[in-house]
Amino acid sequence: MNIWMVAREYAGIAEAGGVKNVVCSLSEELAKLSNQVTMFLPLYGCTDRSLLENFSQIPDLHADINICGTTQKVSFCQAQSNGVNFIFADHNCFSEKSDIYVYNSKDLERFPDASLGQGYKDALFMNTLFEQAVCQYGKITGIAPDIIHCHDACTAALPAFAKTQYDDFYKDTKIVVSIHNAGPAYHHEFPSPQSAAEHTGLGMDIIMENLNGYRCEPYLLASRYSTLTTVSVDYAKELLDPENPNTDGLSEIFHRNGTKIIGITNGIDTARYNPAITEISGLPYSYDPRSADLNGKYKCRTLFLKNYADKNTPDEYKKYIPDGSIVRHGYLDFDLDNPDRNVYISFHGRLVHQKGIPVIAQSMDDICPKYPDAKFIINGQGNADLQELMIEKAKKYPGQVIYFKGYDKAFSRLCTACGDFSLYPSDFEPCGLEDFIAQIYGTIPVAHATGGLNKIIDRKTGFTYKPNTPKNLTDVLAFLIEQKRENSDAFRYLIQFAANFVEENYTWKNVAKFQYMPLYKNL
Repeated sequence: MNIWMVAREYAGIAEAGGVKNVVCSLSEELAKLSNQVTMFLPLYGCTDRSLLENFSQIPDLHADINICGTTQKVSFCQAQSNGVNFIFADHNCFSEKSDIYVYNSKDLERFPDASLGQGYKDALFMNTLFEQAVCQYGKITGIAPDIIHCHDACTAALPAFAKTQYDDFYKDTKIVVSIHNAGPAYHHEFPSPQSAAEHTGLGMDIIMENLNGYRCEPYLLASRYSTLTTVSVDYAKELLDPENPNTDGLSEIFHRNGTKIIGITNGIDTARYNPAITEISGLPYSYDPRSADLNGKYKCRTLFLKNYADKNTPDEYKKYIPDGSIVRHGYLDFDLDNPDRNVYISFHGRLVHQKGIPVIAQSMDDICPKYPDAKFIINGQGNADLQELMIEKAKKYPGQVIYFKGYDKAFSRLCTACGDFSLYPSDFEPCGLEDFIAQIYGTIPVAHATGGLNKIIDRKTGFTYKPNTPKNLTDVLAFLIEQKRENSDAFRYLIQFAANFVEENYTWKNVAKFQYMPLYKNL
């Protein structure tokens, strides 16, 4: 099949959130199944070309796009990587950006009126220009694919363009839109019908049929002109629940419209994380939870404690992360002569309310005074109030809570690998990748049973609880701490089973072959 992937991010090339991993792994696996796969991306100022082969501008090929009362010229570049063809939309609204979605420190030099971490002010312009560029690329080149697969709300208006403004050309093309997150901050909605009309050129009749309150929603547009999927079976059910409080009203509209959403649980490319090969994992020592070989895991923990968490050498970590991307708060007490005395509980992720950070904080208030052997390792960045909350806990519980503000890929993996248990108290979670990574690294996930986190099998591949209250999380952690106190090897079989379960059931190879290919063929 001739398959086009359309997204704003891609692992190793345009790095942002979890979507990058999905589109990269899915595209590569589909190409291995003898499909012709073309990946469409904007050409950002931050695009990493190191993984690309034969990168070049396509001569004499450009699109003239009418948007917001102007005509914008978009040119195109091409490249290849790991069996996937790439087409980049080249325009200064992309190339002048040093990030994918938000202003970073480099952007502030060019845009002094912006704020660090703020979403790009011309985000809707960027989205629409990119979507229109993809549609025009096909018409100009005469290539109409079998499938166009769009990812997330920032590309979800494309089906409406293809099936109304370019209908004759794309009449035989089937379109899929995957909802990776329908949380309130992820809709990329137009703030008014007038704004939607100015950006898209769609008729007001179409726009007025796809409003959520006064806003025009790309996901609602997509539901009219494409097949909707999402990234886990349970999240598909939640998106159709009219009582769902976590979609800012979309679920109620989907339910009312009788919308169908197909749930396909994301896979993971386990080879990209393999702890048995340090060059791949980025960890200092190798080990293999699948064969119950955990010696290297505990060597990683010892190194972490000495170099990053020691009270007496608080700045030691700066030698290993010298660029200032990580700032440490607090320290951990530990006894390397008695390594099983403590229980290590980790969290890595964005510090946002969706991830249940307040639930973790309140659980610390219950666990730390009662269990001095409990040690919390927190790594991430996000909302300023939640960052301050973790700093406060590190001060309140010296020796028990350490918080590393910031992100470094290798360091985040080390934090996960160091834990006996890893926390996922998300209020909602479309799929979840970090719980997979924890299982691959022999760290047992403890999660609120919601959305994609329901793929964790309670007491077989991890531990789950509901509803998402601090007491319920505390009860599970107390049970686990006491079990590990009684027997340091109490969870060795679960660790081994979980690592093998992920390998056998959730590789992208299987998801692409047995889920997405049948979907595409039956559209």
